[in-house]
Amino acid sequence: MSEEKTERLEGGTPFETRVLRELASLNNRLTVLDEKVEARLHDTRPIWESVLAGIQVISTRIEKMDAKFDVVGAQLLDLRTDVEILKKRHPAA
Repeated sequence: MSEEKTERLEGGTPFETRVLRELASLNNRLTVLDEKVEARLHDTRPIWESVLAGIQVISTRIEKMDAKFDVVGAQLLDLRTDVEILKKRHPAA
């Protein structure tokens, strides 16, 4: 194969030069994109940290409520048991 066929295409620009230009362009676009993403993360990071802290507070409160409901449920069962025992002792007239 001849080197001439692959060396110059589309107006005489060597293929390797075009590929390197495209790669440089892609690299620049990727760098700009990375900078935008990092800037947005910087802007939203405090918000996200605040949301996570709020979720932790809610989670702690739910755990406390769950423990209280367990106690109330146990007391309700005890009360029902006492009522049933009393019904058996003193039948309704």
